[in-house]
Amino acid sequence: MKSKIIVVLLSLLSIQSASAQLDLSKLKIQYETIASDSSIISEAVAPALTIIRQQYRLERGGKYYGKNKRPFYGETYTLGVKVSGGTIMQRGVVIPWENDAAFHRVKQGGKYKPAIYWSLQKSLSDSIWKTVELELGTQYVSPIDKDSLLFRHADAMSDFGLPTDETSGPKKGYMVWAYTNSEVNDSTMQVSLRQVSHSVEDSTDSIYYSVSPKDADKVIGGIFVIPSIERVGYIKLQMAGVAVKNKEGKWVLCLLTKKTDGNVKTEEVEKKDKKQRKKKDEPKSKQEEVVDEFEPTPIK
Repeated sequence: MKSKIIVVLLSLLSIQSASAQLDLSKLKIQYETIASDSSIISEAVAPALTIIRQQYRLERGGKYYGKNKRPFYGETYTLGVKVSGGTIMQRGVVIPWENDAAFHRVKQGGKYKPAIYWSLQKSLSDSIWKTVELELGTQYVSPIDKDSLLFRHADAMSDFGLPTDETSGPKKGYMVWAYTNSEVNDSTMQVSLRQVSHSVEDSTDSIYYSVSPKDADKVIGGIFVIPSIERVGYIKLQMAGVAVKNKEGKWVLCLLTKKTDGNVKTEEVEKKDKKQRKKKDEPKSKQEEVVDEFEPTPIK
């Protein structure tokens, strides 16, 4: 009986392929089997992900201060995502002192002002940090959401990156989370990716959705990717959102859905030659005398 059913199905498929082309829009695939059986989604998006290490120091009366014999006072580690023409960065890169308890302790009285210091970056598979020139505070870095949780750094020269899905409506795909193997603020950290099925019922009313990753204390970021069939044998992955901590320190999924909001910049800034962009002053890294764990120390 089973053999007869198989023969009938094969006959129907042969008739369909002979009479018309395959309608990909009507195909329905249970993508959950991909997530549970392999890490193919994570492996596909990994080359577009980096770790951004952003340092800052304190300034007072024209002098700079670090902490614990270091030329910087604090630093953040967050996930960066390469997209076409730029890099999407978390708020922690642009304002690295915002959630630093040590900074909030010493800023009382307004004696010190935070100042951006070194920016470093590495791929997930690399062990060496490389200094990069992130033009923070310039027109080349702009918020992409109304609460300024995510920022886009425009490239001097447009190149390829992870394609994005900016359409509204229900979405079904995967959250790919980046986990560290140690404390988040550790320069020797190694990062691994975990993927889990995720869906958004409606993305028209809001672009922010609460998400709760497992072992949240070891998460440095995540992305929401949507698989779609391009043609026979090809599945395209598009990034529909980025996970970021909000101002209360909770993880939220920020969708890339375009809104007609005048407070958010949606147009790309004009790209100029890298040589014409203003270079940052390269700070000298020298040791400084330590007073206590939180007290700023002058950089000599």
